[in-house]
Amino acid sequence: MEKRKAFTRHTYGGFTLIELLVVIAIIALLMGIMMPALQKIRKQAAGGVCLSNEHQLVLAWIMYAQDNDDKLVGGHDGYSSSPSRSYDWIQLPQTEGGTVVSGAAATVEDEKRGCKRGALFPYVQDVDLYRCPGDRRHRTELKHRSYGIPGGMNGDVGTGAGSWLTQQWGYPSYKKLTEIKNPGIKYVFLEEKTDVGGYNWGSWNLEKQGNRWWDPIVVRHGQLSVLAFSDGHAIKHKWKQKSTLEMTYVDYPACIRWPVTDGTDDLEFMRSGYNPAR
Repeated sequence: MEKRKAFTRHTYGGFTLIELLVVIAIIALLMGIMMPALQKIRKQAAGGVCLSNEHQLVLAWIMYAQDNDDKLVGGHDGYSSSPSRSYDWIQLPQTEGGTVVSGAAATVEDEKRGCKRGALFPYVQDVDLYRCPGDRRHRTELKHRSYGIPGGMNGDVGTGAGSWLTQQWGYPSYKKLTEIKNPGIKYVFLEEKTDVGGYNWGSWNLEKQGNRWWDPIVVRHGQLSVLAFSDGHAIKHKWKQKSTLEMTYVDYPACIRWPVTDGTDDLEFMRSGYNPAR
């Protein structure tokens, strides 16, 4: 008599519930181990693109001066109360017809038009260079520009004794490329909170002394930020103070005049490259 074949788990080639749960647990464990490493790789990759962006921007900045009798492109954002200047490196967000769109009403396309209509864009020809890929604000705040120029690089709009730079530092801003002393330490582009007050008002400023930042910066690449200097090179700079890293996550207006209680190494580093003294 023919024996009936026994039906076992091996006949069907499937898995038991316990085996599936073990596999899921192993996958979850591996993902938990890998995610921090993947996030670090993503930040490093974004930092590499950001470094390239600022390097290309500062080369364009130098080319502008070479084509305009050594005059620096305006370091202001064209904000109308300053007042607006046609030679500023960017203009405010605007419609196709040129109407300024301020604050939260501005779309990403409005911001891109402001970048494209700035005096630097003919030397760049790529609006994506104005944005760091590590800048995630576009998902919720519709922001495009990630970088700013310090007031010392033709960004201060005041004149004479009324100039903010003259009041704070005793010197007006640089107007020409050949005026810049120690170009290897004088930065031109930095990663800035460009959403201050709805949209960054003016150029990026820093007090000569004291234990606080004036305008805020952001740190998007772990403990690193990218800076581009007036001799054409760009670097990833590592910050030392925890308070510097924390400033990134503080909303406006609390991020303005951000206090420092854990050392001033970062402040002094930025001051050494900001000083507009001739």
